[in-house]
Amino acid sequence: MNNTQEQIHFTVNIVLGSDDEANFTYSIDGKEVTGGGVVRTETAGIYSLDEATLAKGFLFTGATITDVDKETPCAQDFSFKVSDNGRTITIIDTDENPGTACLVFNVECNGKAYKSADPQIENKEEK
Repeated sequence: MNNTQEQIHFTVNIVLGSDDEANFTYSIDGKEVTGGGVVRTETAGIYSLDEATLAKGFLFTGATITDVDKETPCAQDFSFKVSDNGRTITIIDTDENPGTACLVFNVECNGKAYKSADPQIENKEEK
């Protein structure tokens, strides 16, 4: 990570619904947020699982990042790194290309794989 990179720290809570789907909730400083957003500069989104989620056995395994609109591809701007034994995932966005990316988190709980719903990230030119 470089010195000019903006860092956004998210706390992630995962609850299994009655349909056995993983429901992801994101917060920053205790306030619920979408988990996505608009990026205007190189940014690192740092997503950390909360203690309740870790206690259930959830861990990050990766992320799937795709373009929403093939006319404005920007998925290649993104990379991810899982750290802290799966407790944290960092999504790096170089913000080189304008567009909107679909970001899906991959997690595992007691040997079963789950995916998040899509918090979309939009790259815009810096003003």
